[in-house]
Amino acid sequence: MFFQTIRIFSLVTAISIVLSASHSRAADDGLPYKVFFEGVSDKTLLADIQSISDTLSNVDHQIASEYILQKMADSDIRKFLKLLRARGFYNASIQTLINSTNNAIELTFKFQTGDPYTLKSVDIGFFDKSEANGLKLPDAENLGLYINKPFTSGEVLDAQEGLIRFIRRKGFPFVKVTDRDVVVDHKDQSVSVYFQIETGHMALFGHTTISGLVSIDETYVAGKIPWKDGDSFNGDLIDEARKNISGLGLFSSVRITEGKDLDDASRITITIEVTERKHKSVSAGVNYITNEGPGAKISWENRNLFHQGEKLTTYFELSNYTMVAESTFRKQNFIKKDQTLRFSLRMGQNHTDAYESKSLVNSGFIDRDLTKKLRVGAGLTLKSSKIEQLESIERFNMISLPLYCNLDTSNDLLDPVHGHRLSLELTPFHELTGLRITFGKVLASYKRYNTISQKPFIIIATDIKVGFIKGAGRDEIPADERLYAGGGGSIRGYSYQSVGPLLDGAPVGGKSLIEGSMELRLKVTERFGLAAFLDGGSAFTDKLFSSEDPLRWGTGIGLRYYTPVGPLRLDVGIPLNKRQGLDASYQIYISLGQAF
Repeated sequence: MFFQTIRIFSLVTAISIVLSASHSRAADDGLPYKVFFEGVSDKTLLADIQSISDTLSNVDHQIASEYILQKMADSDIRKFLKLLRARGFYNASIQTLINSTNNAIELTFKFQTGDPYTLKSVDIGFFDKSEANGLKLPDAENLGLYINKPFTSGEVLDAQEGLIRFIRRKGFPFVKVTDRDVVVDHKDQSVSVYFQIETGHMALFGHTTISGLVSIDETYVAGKIPWKDGDSFNGDLIDEARKNISGLGLFSSVRITEGKDLDDASRITITIEVTERKHKSVSAGVNYITNEGPGAKISWENRNLFHQGEKLTTYFELSNYTMVAESTFRKQNFIKKDQTLRFSLRMGQNHTDAYESKSLVNSGFIDRDLTKKLRVGAGLTLKSSKIEQLESIERFNMISLPLYCNLDTSNDLLDPVHGHRLSLELTPFHELTGLRITFGKVLASYKRYNTISQKPFIIIATDIKVGFIKGAGRDEIPADERLYAGGGGSIRGYSYQSVGPLLDGAPVGGKSLIEGSMELRLKVTERFGLAAFLDGGSAFTDKLFSSEDPLRWGTGIGLRYYTPVGPLRLDVGIPLNKRQGLDASYQIYISLGQAF
């Protein structure tokens, strides 16, 4: 028995060795192949087809035989037809052609898609009309379905989700689609869609419970809930509450659940479960600019100072030109909802080619969110400064009343790809000692971001800024309140503050300013991107476009590395109007976030 077992084991081992060797030889003798697609003119559709193709994704691997390749192609065809039907191409057919050449096997998919079927009708019915309570349903176009237009199944699924959101918005928390039918008519190449809706009963908001709070006052979180006990149920308010509470920056998770039943008063209970995150954090960053050298920033923040979301931020910045220490306190929901009280104390020292200054600034602001995108504010600022320019030293004690309005529809703070930003600032100043001058400063900027292509991903970003100072002569205005142009956040390719009025080669600032930038951003991979830019503008002694201060232009290219917190930017700027003995051949800028 023992020897019989040994013989069987030896036979199995021998067979395994032979099979392994055979497999190795097959791999060594594998055949390379190429894949081609014909008959699909729509580039987006072709890209989607290619993205699900196994034959294409494995083209770098050799195959054992044409038979294996044909089996892979047959599997692809089944997936292609499913995709085409989802896009409305119900008459589509696909054939394959395999040709052998001296160098490789060529596989060609030949598509005959035909015309996409059109949407003929959309009908919505109630499972129980008695529960609908006279609810008026949206028409097909409001759900994103267009009669006599090409049909796609994705639009039907989106419409179903939109229909549920619409009915939840009208007070029905338990709505569901009990039936969805898509009928294809091959005679007239059309599609009809039918939804059957079970609305359930209308409801009111009942008691809301908040759990998971440790160090945060419950009344503060409750103030972010956009409904009160007894209000008509609205599903959109559930989403709004989730965004409001998550936006506080105090929680690592926010979960909102609705009760499964209504009480005798048709009220539904809501449970909000939160998990607090650490409320204190430290952040740091570095940058580099050719003529300014390296710079560093560090900040410390407590986002729950007195247990109601009060935020205290302390910020430090150090570079060859600047040394700043600033603390800011913010109290949300001050007097009114969506209103913030803000105090700050800032000490700064600047050493630029234009001036040297030391300053102490105290300010208080009221910020108010008129909408989710529009914020306005007003404040009072006291500033004491000592400024040296052109070997002349002056001291100022200024009081100002800054007013601002910011409209921001962009999608991201550090890397926006669509939307725009409009900023308006009006600040009257009065000098309390010395000359006792009064003047006003106006700054306006507009930024726009447009995605012009998805594949490849291309964005065009534009920025324009205009500024004016009225009420005093240029030399009466403190040097650190005048307008300057040039540098990494202005006109790249030129040194910081160097574009505009000069005296003996040193910048002295002006009373008006205009700047414009256009940047083409190309995302090559998920991590890397390229940019090309053109910047232009100038500061002017008095009025815009003075012949004494001509516009100057800079251009260049940039590299972007996309990190989880934002793009790391490296730009090389070249001055197009280079001034002999003043401008370098190029400037390098390294920082976190896009230029604008």
